[in-house]
Amino acid sequence: MTRQQILFAGVIVGSLLGIAARETHAAEWSAEPSISVRGDYNSNLLLTEQPHDETWGHWLSPGMKFTGSTESLEIGGRAAADFVSYYGGQKSSFTNLYFPLSAKYRGERDLWSFDGGLTRDNTLMGELQRTGVVLAFTQRNLWTASPSWTHNLTEQAALVVGYQFSDATYENGLRLGLVDYETHGGNAGVSYQIADKSQVSLMGIATLFRAPQVNLETKIFGGQASLNHEFSETFSVKLEAGPRFITNVQQSGPQSLSDHTLVWVANATIRKQFERTSITFDASRDINPSGFGLLIRTDRIGVTIAHQLTENLSASVTGQTFVASGVATLGSGALFPQQRYMSAQPKLTWKINDWWGAEAWYSYGRREVDSLNVTAMSSAVSVAVTYTPAKFSVGR
Repeated sequence: MTRQQILFAGVIVGSLLGIAARETHAAEWSAEPSISVRGDYNSNLLLTEQPHDETWGHWLSPGMKFTGSTESLEIGGRAAADFVSYYGGQKSSFTNLYFPLSAKYRGERDLWSFDGGLTRDNTLMGELQRTGVVLAFTQRNLWTASPSWTHNLTEQAALVVGYQFSDATYENGLRLGLVDYETHGGNAGVSYQIADKSQVSLMGIATLFRAPQVNLETKIFGGQASLNHEFSETFSVKLEAGPRFITNVQQSGPQSLSDHTLVWVANATIRKQFERTSITFDASRDINPSGFGLLIRTDRIGVTIAHQLTENLSASVTGQTFVASGVATLGSGALFPQQRYMSAQPKLTWKINDWWGAEAWYSYGRREVDSLNVTAMSSAVSVAVTYTPAKFSVGR
């Protein structure tokens, strides 16, 4: 992330904190620390089809959640880390970092929001779950900043404007075939409350994707229509869809290569809450940046079922399937094979008391690349114990 970009995010957050400082007489601040210890077993950590050994690992994860609010301002965030060591087939030690921040300031007719922060994780965590693509195993630093402004035109209609920034860098990226990238995006449109529990919106969207190490620049323009409807307090549906007109330009010496394509994206989310059970189903087609140095079209279907067994014991199962293919047809995009990734994770969560909790889960993953005759599977078992002392709070 450049100094200008850090300054941009700092100005937004500093302004919000300055507003909070002027309203400290009506402010409430809280902090909730925690620490977790976790053990892992994984039969194929890297999801490779090559001969490999089993891997064992342990995690130590301290963290701190914090919130603050005044009559018009809300701030929330987290500072956390994972100190991870793996043994066996994959011997390595690394540190994950998480610094998300969100803020909202409400005026008489306006709402200013900011979401962003830093995530340092590995490519088989956040990026795999976003794109469905298995990359070389290495650490990724991802900076994000998403300020937005909503202005209420009437009681039902509102103007919405937003900006989205991301910057990803990979440790030893070029040696592993990964390239750094950044994206700049903007959206503007209107939303309308057509009923108490129904809202529609129309948005124009523009995105710029850059991968300087491979001289690739991609411009995306499009639109999106969405509908949110709550049939009842326990049943809701969200639908989104729209076209994306994509232009790829790659500099090759003194020449520039370019192409154009159209991709339709969509998202559907259905949630149903029963007395002790909740079900969430979602299906989507999206365009995501990737460390391969191009945009990835990801088709995803997922379902999550959660059930409260007792007052302190709950169970859940999550399953999802990804189909990923490259959007670009130039350079590296032409060499990107379509691949599938499927995962399933049953999980038990036990709240022992107000301070202690435990979790145990099994994870299954399967990767397929038909054109390369690649099939790889992994099975993993994890157990974690978390200690959460009393929350600290001041004000009001």
